[in-house]
Amino acid sequence: MQIISWNVASARARLSLLKTLLMTENPDILMLQEIKATEETFPFQEFLNLGYHSYISGQKGFNGVAILSKKELEIKYTSLPTLEEETPQARFIECVLNDIHFISVYIPNGNPPEKDPFDTTRLTYKLKWMQALNKHIENLKNEKIFFVLGGDFNVIEKDTDVYNPSLYRDNALMLPSVRNEFSVLQNSDLVNTIRLFNPNPHTYSFWDFQGGCWFKNYGMLLDHIFIPKEKEKRLQSSGILKEYRGMEKPSDHVPVFCYLK
Repeated sequence: MQIISWNVASARARLSLLKTLLMTENPDILMLQEIKATEETFPFQEFLNLGYHSYISGQKGFNGVAILSKKELEIKYTSLPTLEEETPQARFIECVLNDIHFISVYIPNGNPPEKDPFDTTRLTYKLKWMQALNKHIENLKNEKIFFVLGGDFNVIEKDTDVYNPSLYRDNALMLPSVRNEFSVLQNSDLVNTIRLFNPNPHTYSFWDFQGGCWFKNYGMLLDHIFIPKEKEKRLQSSGILKEYRGMEKPSDHVPVFCYLK
């Protein structure tokens, strides 16, 4: 079983690349983030024509997550069940195939708006969201549920996960409080499938559109796929499809993948 996770920065803008990925890589499961679409605007039929069923938690203009599958899935949640909020942002979807729960997440960025650099509202929300995710994962583990958690985690976990860490010390991707919440997830008897087969420093999954970052290799590692530690024997390989950043009209993220037997 091949599982791919990709922040596409708009499913409609990246439709041609998504079709290329599905036809070339032929994944069993494709988790998407930042689809920037609703039920009315998501290209369900385009993917069905290629043999994929689509399940989304959408939001107009921004955010949004989805899971595409060759087989029909059961939707379990379209928002994070452990997070209390009146109007949930579309950042979480969990679907079930047989005994496996597939979870696509798009963790908030957390940086303040440019017009008010001292506003910490977004950072507070990010930390609250990450705490709720950690609680949900702990619940799944306690229930002995096999899950695959993939997405854009918006965390620079290690200094070697970014081209120049000194530039990001005060960034919400790299603050100690954010790293601490991510470490809670990492230390929850999970296997980071991407790191396991790609341990070298300065391995990236994101290159900003600005400042020629792609051509200078000014990147970050923000995208991951996790599985429970007890399922590690089922993991065959993982990787990063870096070539998708160099294609026409790319996302600023590239797909990451793992193979399970």
